[in-house]
Amino acid sequence: MLTEFTPVLKVKKRFKLPEETSVVIALLILIAIIGALRPTFLKPVNLLNLSASYAIAALLAGCIVFLLAMGEIDLSFGWILNLSAVLAGLAMIAGVPIWISVFIGIAAGTAMGALNGVLTVVMRLPLIIVTLGTASIFQGTSLISNKSGSVVPTDKEITGHIFFRALGGQIDSPVPIILIFVVLAFFVLHLTLHKTRFGYRILAIGSNPEAARLAGIPTKKIKIQVCALMGGVSGVGGVLFLGFRGAVDPSTGGQMLLPVVAAAIIGGTPLSGGAGTVWGSLFGALIVGVIGVGVVFIGINAVWGTLVTGLVIIFAIGVDQIVRVRKKRFK
Repeated sequence: MLTEFTPVLKVKKRFKLPEETSVVIALLILIAIIGALRPTFLKPVNLLNLSASYAIAALLAGCIVFLLAMGEIDLSFGWILNLSAVLAGLAMIAGVPIWISVFIGIAAGTAMGALNGVLTVVMRLPLIIVTLGTASIFQGTSLISNKSGSVVPTDKEITGHIFFRALGGQIDSPVPIILIFVVLAFFVLHLTLHKTRFGYRILAIGSNPEAARLAGIPTKKIKIQVCALMGGVSGVGGVLFLGFRGAVDPSTGGQMLLPVVAAAIIGGTPLSGGAGTVWGSLFGALIVGVIGVGVVFIGINAVWGTLVTGLVIIFAIGVDQIVRVRKKRFK
């Protein structure tokens, strides 16, 4: 029984830094190094243009965190982006209203993602195996649709629409509008993964799929929904790319696999599942962007950027593994 003389132990909560802190520090150090070598790199306009050019890859990285947290990975999202942009662009050229064409692109992406999920569940195969095949299907469909050429809406009524003027930078704004949109999307993705039952179920499946199933979580349904979400976000990325660049060519999206997955891994999302950081993937995408653009600023051949990105991925995976082993030892 407590009395007035009983000492009361006060437990002080240890201050815990956000899990993205190390990624942010690494990003700032990288920017500082390149800025010291080439001061013009630090001009706000250059940093904003860099961020805008990697905004779509960052958006995809923010969504692929959901799959990685579930212990899965999608290899087809780049071609979903491509085909979604192609379908939206062809619809615009055919005279379909701009916003309806945008909806067609996003809906097509969502349907392709859902197809990946359904095939994964029905065939009882890992998503990486299924999307190895569907990636080629989506690419082939895109090449057939655009006749192996670029889709370029040129009509002034189309290019003069606010959709193209806003994303293309023709509207005065201190910050590129595409960047504003992507940052807002990251707030939604973060809240979805960490503040909703849907997000909790994804993390539970990634931690222990069998335990999640026995706990009553509809694992198959969640997998299909997450795949559909990835497809939908890829579709959004496709129409954003079309509005930002004003065209889509046959290779668009095909080179996004490395930077997107790299951004998520560098940002702190483990490949083993059960955890993920959406904001970390944003900073990871910026690191990938700074590496790619920074080597050019320094005067090094751009092909070295890919090599450096690969080394950074290996380093990030190695650090994550060391941290996990240390945590197990101290448990």
